[in-house]
Amino acid sequence: MTNNEELLVILMEECAEVQQEASKLIRFGSETWADVLNFEKEIGDLMCMVALAQEAGLIDEEAVLQAAEAKREKLKKWSNLIDD
Repeated sequence: MTNNEELLVILMEECAEVQQEASKLIRFGSETWADVLNFEKEIGDLMCMVALAQEAGLIDEEAVLQAAEAKREKLKKWSNLIDD
C-alpha cells in the first residue's frame, strides 16, 4: 500500500468514526461531557487527516475552502442552519 492509499484509508475510517459518534449523539443525547468529548476527538482526528491530505497534495486547500463556501450558500437556501 502506498502512503497516499494509507492516508485515504485512514481518512475513510475517520469519516466513519465521526458518523458513528454523530449517530450516538442523536440516539442517546449528550448526557455527559464524555459524549461530547468523543465527538470532538473524532472531529479532530478527521481534521488531522484532511490536513495530511492537503500536505500530501491530494487536495488543494483553496479548492476545499471554495467548496465549503459553496456548501454554506446551499445551506442558506435549503436548511435552517444558517441565518441570512
